Amino acid sequence: MTKRDHLMRATIKLEEAIAKLRIAKQELLHARSDQHVRLALALAEIEEIYEILTDPVCTPEIVEADLDEIRGNFCGEEATT
Repeated sequence: MTKRDHLMRATIKLEEAIAKLRIAKQELLHARSDQHVRLALALAEIEEIYEILTDPVCTPEIVEADLDEIRGNFCGEEATT
């Protein structure tokens, strides 16, 4: 597997994790748990990593076409090759 492949897989997994962590944060807020603050801080760091990975300037190995494919897979669409 190439570096690009690993980066793309990591980006997909980060998207999935961010979606789940956002839901968990909302659940903690509804439960009035003070742990939502710690989760919000961790989530912000993960979102920052995701932004860096999806920025072609910071991560030139992933090009815009790859990002479209990642976003399509995350939305449940079938990737066409």
